[in-house]
Amino acid sequence: MADKRCKSDPIRQHWVPRFYLRYVATPETRDTENPLVWVFSKESGEPKLTSTRQIAAQSFLYSPKDCLGASKLDMEKELEALEAIMSPIWRIVSREFVNFLANEEIRKGLALFVSILHLRHPARLSEVDKIHEKIVAECEAMPTDNAGRPIIESVEIGGELRAFDNSGWHEYKAAGREEKKRIFVDAIRRNATHGAEILLRKRWYIVFSQKPVFMTTDTPVTVFNRNHKAFGLATPGTSIYFPLCPTRVLVMDDDRVQPNGLYHPLLDDTRSSVPFNKAAWHHAKRFMISPRHTDEVCAELLAEHE
Repeated sequence: MADKRCKSDPIRQHWVPRFYLRYVATPETRDTENPLVWVFSKESGEPKLTSTRQIAAQSFLYSPKDCLGASKLDMEKELEALEAIMSPIWRIVSREFVNFLANEEIRKGLALFVSILHLRHPARLSEVDKIHEKIVAECEAMPTDNAGRPIIESVEIGGELRAFDNSGWHEYKAAGREEKKRIFVDAIRRNATHGAEILLRKRWYIVFSQKPVFMTTDTPVTVFNRNHKAFGLATPGTSIYFPLCPTRVLVMDDDRVQPNGLYHPLLDDTRSSVPFNKAAWHHAKRFMISPRHTDEVCAELLAEHE
């Protein structure tokens, strides 16, 4: 059945918001109707100066089709509403020295925004595919009842045993693209607030420079843990880097010794920015995004190994 939509429906849905990309656009285009950014792919090709309309977007990413073939736009509209709230806040956090400990409203807004930015990435949709495949394979190896459904009394989720309901097994096993997209969208709603609460418990600080030295990527929320191979936001030792703009990076970590809520200037803008750019590039899924020509950024990353 053909997709049913009106002309105003958002077909290309950005997983990195355009208002955020405007802040990493070239200085000459940042305040125009069509901001441009330098993009360099991890896979192939040369650096390109590209419109923010064209990157980090996918057709109907957050709009699974219903049984009548119509794309559900609820999540896209919720994301647009959040971005409308955060856009004016970005003018503050990208330029001023905000006291995050005193300004709880901005801190909570940022925590929710970062949590959702992490959850809304298409990589999470790919993870749904992998998890679905793994669950089906493991359940297929179990004994089955007369209806061909796996006989499982309970499953452990987050250390808690829960009764396993196999009544919808065949529907789950047969889940296609649109069903998996619904799981992806539901996970954003279900986990957004929980992720924000985890981030609010961490230590926050800002690293800032006088020059626009920081880049971002198609995966702007860099999540890493030096002590664990498998980890999540709540795993002890997990840290987050998130470039607010080319002169500021928000860091969230579990360091309880160092002070909270401070601003730390880079002593050497170019050299000192390399560890942050290196981490961002390492964790990027597809490409880097910068207001500077990406050849310049890559040269700085390579110089660190010389």
